[in-house]
Amino acid sequence: MASNDLHVSQISAALRARSVDLVVSGSIGAVESVRFIRSLRRLGAEVHPWLTQGGALFTTETALSWAAARSVRTRFEGEASHIAQNDACIIAPASASLISKVAQGLTDTPATALIASYLGQHKPVILVPNMHDSLLHSPMVAANLQKISSFCTVLAAREEEGKQKFPDPKQLADRVAHILNQSYGRKFLLTMGTTRGPIDDVRYISNYSSGALGSHITEEFYRYGHRVHVVAGPCPVRPTSYSTLTDIVTTDEMLHAVQEIAGGDIDGAIFAASVLDFVPAAKFSGKVRSRDELKVDFVRTPKIIAEVKQPLAFKVGFKLEVAANTQEREAIVQDYLQKYSLTHLVYNQLQDVNQTDHAALVFAGPTAPSQALKGKDSIAEYLVQEAGRTFREQFN
Repeated sequence: MASNDLHVSQISAALRARSVDLVVSGSIGAVESVRFIRSLRRLGAEVHPWLTQGGALFTTETALSWAAARSVRTRFEGEASHIAQNDACIIAPASASLISKVAQGLTDTPATALIASYLGQHKPVILVPNMHDSLLHSPMVAANLQKISSFCTVLAAREEEGKQKFPDPKQLADRVAHILNQSYGRKFLLTMGTTRGPIDDVRYISNYSSGALGSHITEEFYRYGHRVHVVAGPCPVRPTSYSTLTDIVTTDEMLHAVQEIAGGDIDGAIFAASVLDFVPAAKFSGKVRSRDELKVDFVRTPKIIAEVKQPLAFKVGFKLEVAANTQEREAIVQDYLQKYSLTHLVYNQLQDVNQTDHAALVFAGPTAPSQALKGKDSIAEYLVQEAGRTFREQFN
């Protein structure tokens, strides 16, 4: 049976059971509103669109109604729909004109009355300025933004070509989810990617890591309001939503970055990086010629996961093996859980990791039964739910 064209595939439940009002005002960024609505819905949100007269110059009721799978509000109605009933109000794009009205407290349009009602109920109002830089930096608009920033959350636009452009819709949806969930958030360290050991100035040895699983986990934890501080080694896939990201290349650089973040008081750590166990003992200067004999001695690297020594309520390790049988797997799992004081271990087989829906086993402690999960989204969702459960139990 064909799927309904109004349906979206949910990639996260971070905004499940949340309803938001979205005000689309008069800026060219309104053309991105359809994609933004769909991105919010992919996180589980119900979106109620409002289109101003200015916004209608750039997009249509039909487009927004299709994106949200519901009707669009454009006028005052007898049912008083302008009184805030949902969890948050998002203004994206926010034009200079609408920002001025909000700053002055005007309620002469359905959208501005809705915004005033949200503010009067002390509910979140999030806006994204979207205009030419000359408008943004004009004294009046700058003063209005400064004023409303005391009672609204003002998000940065994407600066390009002398304009404050609409951000990437997916990243903006992640940012909204992070803001709405941040009261539940904790601070996590996450390592991802791989590390490199230089042989000479042009060659190195490395493990393979796409970075896809680390990126999925980073983005999911961020959506749930957590502060995710990423240490990322070289890899082709990078997260688009996070709190901070430190780029590193070598194992020593990753170790230093991890120690710096972990020394600043963290609630949990997720070690998803594929770190080299051995690196060249010394680096040759310049380039070793192809006609020369090349002999490389290797030395063992420190286990970065072991360097985070403080007790953590949530500490996740990853282990990749090649064709280990059940007995070998059980011995490896128990050794890792105990040696590194892990609360969870994600166990993969090499032959599975390049599959789109590859299966992984997740062990939650030495006695709990393993969970078989398929796909990177499933692993990320499981871990974020486990983190939430852990800290709810700790709080209670």
